[in-house]
This record gives sequence, structure tokens and C-alpha cells, in this order.
Amino acid sequence: MRGNCIARVLFVSLFFVATGFAQDSINGTLSGTVSDPSGALIPGVEVTAKNTATGVTSTTITNESGTYRFPSLQPGPYEATAAL
Repeated sequence: MRGNCIARVLFVSLFFVATGFAQDSINGTLSGTVSDPSGALIPGVEVTAKNTATGVTSTTITNESGTYRFPSLQPGPYEATAAL
């Protein structure tokens, strides 16, 4: 009986620890590639993501493959622009 009770307490404790870690990650990711009309990928492009609700902006540069990534954006509507 005592062993069964300890097992239940351990299970419940692990459940709350696991859900606590899951709650920490509410951010989103935005990624893509920049190409010209012929389909050629363009490195060195400045890409900006602006949260239209808060006005907060994040900027990154495309890599040698024309790829960009914003790894941790707050939830909300975004507008993305690119400039070379």
C-alpha cells in the first residue's frame, strides 16, 4: 500500500514538472528563403519581421543559401519585409 502511494506521488510530481517545462515555450518561429524572379537564392538580404500589434521589430540577414530564420518571436500578427 505504501509503495503504491509513493508511486502515485512520484507520477503526479513528474506530470507537473513536465507540464511546467512545456509552458515556457510559447514563442513562434518564422523562416524562409529569398529569391529573385528567376528563382536564384539571394544571400545577404536584410529581412525584418514587425509585430503589427506591438510595433516590435526583429532583423536578420539571409545566409549563403538565401535562408533566414527568426527563432523566437512573440505570438501575434507579423509583417515581413526584405531589403538588399
